[in-house]
Amino acid sequence: MPTTGEVSFPAAKGFVNDFAGVIEPDAAKKLDNLCAILDQKTGVELAIVTVKTVAPLDSKTYAVKLFEKWGIGKKGKDNGLLLLVGVDDRRVEIEVGYGLEGTVNDALAGQILDVYVVPRFKAGDYSGGIYNGAAALAQRVAEAKNIELGEEYQGKNMGLEDDEESWEEVWWILGIIGLMFVALAFSSVIPGLWGLAFGAFFGFSLAGIIGGVVGAIIGFVLSFFIKSIPGGGSGGGSFGGGSFGGFGGGGFGGFGGGRSGGGGAGRSW
Repeated sequence: MPTTGEVSFPAAKGFVNDFAGVIEPDAAKKLDNLCAILDQKTGVELAIVTVKTVAPLDSKTYAVKLFEKWGIGKKGKDNGLLLLVGVDDRRVEIEVGYGLEGTVNDALAGQILDVYVVPRFKAGDYSGGIYNGAAALAQRVAEAKNIELGEEYQGKNMGLEDDEESWEEVWWILGIIGLMFVALAFSSVIPGLWGLAFGAFFGFSLAGIIGGVVGAIIGFVLSFFIKSIPGGGSGGGSFGGGSFGGFGGGGFGGFGGGRSGGGGAGRSW
């Protein structure tokens, strides 16, 4: 097997490097915009790379070596991220710069792949999987730095909540159910009215119009049969609730000389 020194790596063309030709043009443009605004507002460099195969290397070694060759992230800060897809290998890797290992740890990187990337890949949707994975990474960085990237790429517009494996919908449902119980605890005087009002309010707060309608119906009906139920808790969320913005101008001028910390995660599909 050839050594890593004998392997030829492609040159970076920008934030998005679709050497395998699997990303749709519109998705590629949105990815480039997302990476550019992330760089401008946080200084974090996110590289997206697809290749036909990483052979003769394994995907992890390829990711580390490509990260080092390109110098993803700022020199001295090592704040780079790499999302690498080996199409024929059916393997995807997230490689994390040393300076971001506390922000995107191995467990979180694996969760992003499991929830947002692999399900789309299994369905043959490379553009959707890559975009959602990149958006989830960007969201995590923005949250850690307490920065708003804008609303154009908000989670609901990216389809992050559409994956069947997404945990966010589960938490929404649990939150609605729990808050319905809280509403019912106050329904002993005027059961139907209180149940409808609280159900509609909390349902809408958590899940929009549909949640409001469903919550109102559930609260109205159940409040006639349950006079006093102890209050329930609320649910948390996973990814997809943050905001992302459009391209703020400027272009790709090369990566900044960052180093990989060796962290991240990989998955097959």
